[in-house]
Amino acid sequence: MRRLVLMIAAALISFNAAARIELPHILGSNMVLQRNSEVKLWGKATPGAKVVVSVSWEKLRRTSTTADDNGRWQLTVDTPAATFEPQTITISDGEQIKLRNILIGDVWITSGQSNMEMPLKGWGGQPVENANEYVYSAAKYADKIRLFTVQKARSYNADKEDCEGGEWQKASPASAANMSAVGYLFAYNLIESVNIPLGIITTNWGGTRIESWMPMSALKDILTDEQIEAKHNAHSIKPTELYCAMIAPIRNFTARGFLWYQGCSNLHDEDHYDVMMARMVKQWREDWGDKDNSMPFYYAMIAPHSYGNSRAIDYPQFVECQLRALEQIPNSAMAGNTDAADEFCIHPAKKNEIAQRMAAFALRDVYGQGGVDVIAPTYASHRVDGSNIFVKFNDTGAGLCPGSGKPIAGFEIAGADKVFHSAEARLEGNEVKVWSNEVKEPVAVRYAFRNYIPCNFMNIMGQPVVPFRTDNWNDAM
Repeated sequence: MRRLVLMIAAALISFNAAARIELPHILGSNMVLQRNSEVKLWGKATPGAKVVVSVSWEKLRRTSTTADDNGRWQLTVDTPAATFEPQTITISDGEQIKLRNILIGDVWITSGQSNMEMPLKGWGGQPVENANEYVYSAAKYADKIRLFTVQKARSYNADKEDCEGGEWQKASPASAANMSAVGYLFAYNLIESVNIPLGIITTNWGGTRIESWMPMSALKDILTDEQIEAKHNAHSIKPTELYCAMIAPIRNFTARGFLWYQGCSNLHDEDHYDVMMARMVKQWREDWGDKDNSMPFYYAMIAPHSYGNSRAIDYPQFVECQLRALEQIPNSAMAGNTDAADEFCIHPAKKNEIAQRMAAFALRDVYGQGGVDVIAPTYASHRVDGSNIFVKFNDTGAGLCPGSGKPIAGFEIAGADKVFHSAEARLEGNEVKVWSNEVKEPVAVRYAFRNYIPCNFMNIMGQPVVPFRTDNWNDAM
């Protein structure tokens, strides 16, 4: 008899454990759900069990589905307009769980390598500029900004169903300090202007290559078998591993757009990085159900840095590739950062500049608050007049600076010998006059076209001019 009782008790314990709803880490209390959307909820339950969901913003409505033979279930619920009023979601298959303190607003996915991963508190010997101000003010945004960091994981060519860990956190000194600096500061710069809750999901891994963030099907669309094999040997983290482990588990979570800060590890892939990035964006948008490119994709120029030789041109050649990507990716924008560089540290302290520029794109494109010069000026044309070269630029907005006859740093010119010399440069009307006493008959001009070179050229709203060259001399000195 005692044995029978124990067996029944064990069976009941087993049944109750199996009956308990299991949710992925990305679904939890304190999260932000995308406003005015049909958002997915999913998880596991007892195979064949009826799963019933009720939400606090629709008190009289219940949504239900049935778990499949493997216990997996998924359904959708409609979300209302943005609100700071805390909401709840109740999920039950006979045993109830409740998610609390949910906000309805906009969700942004941020990803990339170390300059996106770098937290507000910085790393050893590598601070984030003005970090104390942002960290100690974070509690003010506890009911406005929510944060989720996807834990690092790898899976080769096999999608994981769930993240390795992570939970939604309210903004606080502790959570903000450990959050992606660019991700948090993007929300920080937006929140007062848009006045809706913001959720930031950050999924990143320092030192990784773009092909790790893409599925094999996407890579095969654009690369040869030989190229894919070479990429398997290029890094300890293989192609597909981060997509399968750190993107696939969150792609059901409805979001508004993407931020991307990556490229240093693909520095010498300038001949095809733009194609890879365009294909990655296409894949991510498809994964999030975006059929009309409505999810913005904002990315940062990689940071100027010595990269082993400050006089080399690997960095600006890569920036040329990042510029080409703009033409291939609809609804995208690139944040310039020649003013946010460090010759000797690949993780520059100026993170707010990048976050602020991405926030400015969002204000213009998503939140209807344009009217400010948010695009980094780019080379338009040039003319040679005697020993001078005059250069014009696109997207100058209300004007360029430094003006008033002040010197502009970062220009070089060369003659037919292809030897570049530091040049003097000043604004004259809507052109920049560039010259050097060392070059009597100039034929080419460059700006910021070294891995690292001091420069100070921008529009009057602080958007830095993008590196450029008028030649194609990759072997020039």
